Amino acid sequence: MGRRRIGTVTALWRYPVKSMRGEALATALVSERGIAGDREWAVVDTGYGGAISARAFPRMLEARAFWQGDPAADSDARARIETPDGRIYDAGGAEAAAEVGAMLKREVRFERIRTAPLSPAEREAIMRGEAPLPPRDFFDEDVLHLLATGTLAHLRRLEPAADFDPRRFRPNILVETAPDTDGFVEDRWLEGTIEIGGEVRIAGARPALRCAMTIWPQDELPHRPETLRAAWEHHQAYVGVFAAVAAGGLVRVGDEVALAK
Repeated sequence: MGRRRIGTVTALWRYPVKSMRGEALATALVSERGIAGDREWAVVDTGYGGAISARAFPRMLEARAFWQGDPAADSDARARIETPDGRIYDAGGAEAAAEVGAMLKREVRFERIRTAPLSPAEREAIMRGEAPLPPRDFFDEDVLHLLATGTLAHLRRLEPAADFDPRRFRPNILVETAPDTDGFVEDRWLEGTIEIGGEVRIAGARPALRCAMTIWPQDELPHRPETLRAAWEHHQAYVGVFAAVAAGGLVRVGDEVALAK
């Protein structure tokens, strides 16, 4: 088996609430569930019971989610929501649901993934059809999303007028690759194991199909439909990779990233 260095971790992000903006990290604990605290909550439409996505509700990106406390180590850590007017609420609270529901013009609730075993009473209620199964996760594909700076640079060369700010693609791990690395870099990662630092191993990488979330405004980023158009025209809308975790541990900004085959 060969091993070669492919870059360094230049940024880490997690998104405590699915489809809201997230928070940048210097260090992240990675397990088989991905980065601790990532997509632990979702906003659910009470009418049909499904999680709401910014693909269809771009105003979700006007809100920011972050953790108060460390969800990996602190049982009292709380996911918090900052609304566009700067007010902050606890995720899961009635006030947050009312505020976000007003933004989206929907009746919504916050739902959290369930990691604890079901109680006998809960199992019986589910068997009787009186309660739904709790969600296992709120990931669209897999638990980690990796993106290479070389790919973004390649897209900028192809379409100089488009905007390829990495925030539009919502990666968990942004890998700084060599300046002379050309093309869609992650295509070369599909066969092998990605190693980060001394502990983390990432496997099963597959291309990440982009959607309308890449074009919606967020923070100071404007509405830019040409971003998704360029990804489609040049790579069938695939940018970055989704992947699973083969071995967990700590990931830090500045860690070496290698590919083992």
